Amino acid sequence: MKKIELSPIELKKVVELRQLGAKWTEIEREIKIDRRALKRAYEEWERDKIIKEQEAVRFRVAAEAFHEHLNDLIALAESLVDALAIPQTLRGLINADDVLDQFWIRNIYSEQEELPISSDRKERMVRKNKMLFKSLQEHTRDKVRWESFEEWKQARNIAVGYSKELRFQATGIIAGFLSNQLDLKERLINTFGGSDVPEKISDGVRETIWRAILTGEPDQMHVIEGANKWRVWLEFYKGDSDTKLYLPDLELAKEVLSMCRETVTKLREETKSHLVLGLTDQVAKMQERTAELEESLDPLILRPIILRTRCDLCPA
Repeated sequence: MKKIELSPIELKKVVELRQLGAKWTEIEREIKIDRRALKRAYEEWERDKIIKEQEAVRFRVAAEAFHEHLNDLIALAESLVDALAIPQTLRGLINADDVLDQFWIRNIYSEQEELPISSDRKERMVRKNKMLFKSLQEHTRDKVRWESFEEWKQARNIAVGYSKELRFQATGIIAGFLSNQLDLKERLINTFGGSDVPEKISDGVRETIWRAILTGEPDQMHVIEGANKWRVWLEFYKGDSDTKLYLPDLELAKEVLSMCRETVTKLREETKSHLVLGLTDQVAKMQERTAELEESLDPLILRPIILRTRCDLCPA
């Protein structure tokens, strides 16, 4: 027997009557088609309806998941650029691997203040961030020159090496000054209560040089007298409380300032000038590579790139 096919109008009428509660015999009399054919057509319509609803749900879920994936990648890219920024203090200059270790454990997907987290959660966060970083590279492999990221890491590590050598040389120069001025050395030891006077002073000298590299202002060291005449301090640059040296009198402060300026001159202009020049060069390289990545990973540029490409983490 040939299968009876209902027209769209007939099928629509069957659905309407059936959903109003009509029996198959009643629908048969109304449409004048065998009720078995009507029932079969209705059941096929129901199956198609369920399949279409499931497809719609899947599409909606996939769209929502992709939207979340897109936002996660944008957040990761912005946070990565922030992590590459040059620190305002030289003591904040750590090597590239340490910068990335701090970056991987950051929860960059929530605006809530981050509380101390367990080691297990740190591992999950590191895994998530590394997977998303790989995804970001997959989406942008033809649009972002990721070699610049490797070049930034290399420049950062070289800069850290220069920084360590600069501290060693600055400490040696200051120790040399003090060995020729025993009275000054004794007064400083009495003031700071220890034998690490050259290291303490050299930290401030390094920060002065670092700030000059960042700002272009070469000499920011100065002596400040407080309201109380017994409160005098040497400030290596404005606002840096960590390297500030409190001294018992103005004359001692001026002597230390003079020694620090001579140390800076030796490091900048004499036998050790290659350290400052090398550090300056690596800072410039880091700034250039960071600027390149910041431009390439700008959300306005990155969003359409992600929408047009796929990665292994993209929702189906």
